[in-house]
Amino acid sequence: MRPTRPWRISLVCIAHAAWALACASSQVGGTDADAMRYRLADSGSHWDIVGQDRVLDDLQPRYPDFFAVVLDPGRSDEPPTRRIRLHLEHAPVDRRNYDALNAVAMAYFELNYRGETSRGNADMGFVSAGFRTAKLAAIPWRAYGEIQDPNLRDAILDFFQDAGQGNKLGAQATAGRLSRIVASLAPKEPDPVRRARIEALATALARE
Repeated sequence: MRPTRPWRISLVCIAHAAWALACASSQVGGTDADAMRYRLADSGSHWDIVGQDRVLDDLQPRYPDFFAVVLDPGRSDEPPTRRIRLHLEHAPVDRRNYDALNAVAMAYFELNYRGETSRGNADMGFVSAGFRTAKLAAIPWRAYGEIQDPNLRDAILDFFQDAGQGNKLGAQATAGRLSRIVASLAPKEPDPVRRARIEALATALARE
């Protein structure tokens, strides 16, 4: 029997290591291609995980200061959004745009729900949460006008549609607030199909 050459052993080891790394990546955060979309549409009433896609676990390490404010019920200060805004408006479009969009979406749903649960309280928590969620919704609204990429624009509309469907906890009560925000995107959209989607979505939100 001919002895196995050392370089062949090395290649086999490298191949096994690469395969294991790929499996680990698919289980934790997925590939860039998997992440370049709005990821919360099918998350049901919550917004931290979608099936096997642990969105919050994936994105929290990317924006630790942002989520430290968003996820702490004891804090009423504004979450730092500068890095989020820069990523969402980055050109050329890559994964960071979609990571920022999904991070904003999770923050929007979290703070919106927290505000709705304090609606009946005789304090400023409800009003404060309303201002904070409005500022978060303005981030993808602004990015829509800054970035011409059609896929990212579709993803931003997916977020507004998800927020308007009312499936997320607390979202149904506030869906109508998004109508004017969405309607104002129409003048920024030259594509007739996407503009029709905007107008239909704004009309549906107004009914809420």
